[in-house]
Amino acid sequence: MHKGLISRVERFSLHDGPGIRTLIVMKGCPLRCRWCSSPYTQSADPEILYIKGRCQGCGRCIAVCPNQAIAFETVDGPVKTDRSRCIGCGACAAVCVNRARELSGRHYTAAELFREVEKDAAFYRRSGGGITVGGGEPTMQAAFVREFLALCRSHLFHTAMETSAYTPWEKLAPLLDLLDIVYMDLKHVDERRHIQWTGASNRVILENIRRAAQENHLILRIPVIPGFNDSAENISASAKFVKELGNNVVRLELLPYHQFGIHKYGELERLYPLESVTPPPDAHMKELRGMVRSFGLDCEIGG
Repeated sequence: MHKGLISRVERFSLHDGPGIRTLIVMKGCPLRCRWCSSPYTQSADPEILYIKGRCQGCGRCIAVCPNQAIAFETVDGPVKTDRSRCIGCGACAAVCVNRARELSGRHYTAAELFREVEKDAAFYRRSGGGITVGGGEPTMQAAFVREFLALCRSHLFHTAMETSAYTPWEKLAPLLDLLDIVYMDLKHVDERRHIQWTGASNRVILENIRRAAQENHLILRIPVIPGFNDSAENISASAKFVKELGNNVVRLELLPYHQFGIHKYGELERLYPLESVTPPPDAHMKELRGMVRSFGLDCEIGG
């Protein structure tokens, strides 16, 4: 029996597959994309989120912290966490009456997690929905995810997974057999640029996409980041790559960059690296969509 570390369980999701879905947000990601809107999923360990505006400076969290990782910024002001000392035990979140401190990361067995998602089974049946496992990167906890997906499939739940595809094929392949649809990111076709903006090569990603497309229905996603991958050259090269994959690619989705996750960096007491970048104009997104469609591909803006 394996245990998985889950950041959160999101119910009634409408953007992560067909119908009404439950999204399982896994903890841990091997990439460090500059634009990441879910920084709380990057670490493979539990973490404390600090919502400063809710903090009344009562000091309860300071009193219970076993590692003395929390202290007042000023005599009567808000608190600050020494992240190098914090072990993510959640003691501070448990005593915070204003929910200024929240724990991101809870361990589940596959059976425990299945009991959570099973509560919404009626919504799946009525809407044609199901379960989507995302993150973070689900393949970092591949054994747990496989056990969980097997339970879902045994109860005829529609299953989907969102993955960066940055993982050994040996971890990814056993999961593909248990999925009705797979979402994979195609961030950039140029390896040098991919390394600069994500911290890792794209070679294994492109190869995994090629191999998965031989057997599985894929939806490929390009997060369109101004200054990184929104050039005509990259979008055309990406479309050419997708066209060569064959008919198992259902569509290509262009996801415009947004700033919705900036506040999450503040909750982790981190700086957001792309604060000066603004979302791409609608006209530019439509131009890129037209470019992709000129290759004979189904392409949509957004997921």
